[in-house]
Amino acid sequence: MTDKLPRNLAEAELAPGVFLFPGRWEGQMREMRVAEENMLLTRRKKKGAFAIESILQACILSEGIDVREMLIGDRVFAMLQLRRITYGDEYIFKTTCPRCETSFEWEENLGDLPVKYLADPAYADPDHTFRFVFPKSGKTIKWRLLRGKDEERLVVARRENPEMLVAYSMLLRCVEIEGEKKVTSRFFNELPASDAAAFRGEVEGKECGVETTITITCPECRMDFDVDLPLGVDFFLPRKRTA
Repeated sequence: MTDKLPRNLAEAELAPGVFLFPGRWEGQMREMRVAEENMLLTRRKKKGAFAIESILQACILSEGIDVREMLIGDRVFAMLQLRRITYGDEYIFKTTCPRCETSFEWEENLGDLPVKYLADPAYADPDHTFRFVFPKSGKTIKWRLLRGKDEERLVVARRENPEMLVAYSMLLRCVEIEGEKKVTSRFFNELPASDAAAFRGEVEGKECGVETTITITCPECRMDFDVDLPLGVDFFLPRKRTA
């Protein structure tokens, strides 16, 4: 393993098809084939998330890797690297300016996206937990990093019960509160907002992954605004810039 951690996706490719994942482990991947592309096309409407998971599992060549057990940061990294080694760094997508409402295409170089690595490889252990004391309530939470199977639950929650998403995301991370393992979303709904903000900062400081929020400049009004890279099924079905 390299002593100096890579700064971005391009540097994280240590050799063709070999990557240093944000969880601080080396893994090998292959590019997508026509079979995987067909899977995306046939399932893009109803089972897009499942198709992406199946494709990731097929294209990760390292033995013993279950994408549902991967850290979320490692899964996002794998998605982005799979897109890079299959189609290259150029990613073109449509977006709309929030000020002047102009729709336009934007090209992003995926290789430039920053990668954040775990401060300690031990954090990636499935049994590893952290402790945090909420500054206002004074209660102690034992929590863990989220994995692929948790991301699937978050996707369902975002679709079916979006107003509960913040509390639910904290609940998923929670192992116990003050030694009590039977914690419900009610605890987090009643948590002071300042405690929730402090906990989010704690989580962000420990998590690994890829920075997928990018700054875009509107070609019409020249306003800069931030967007999250769209990473759905269409991310793996590249488009060419229109005239």
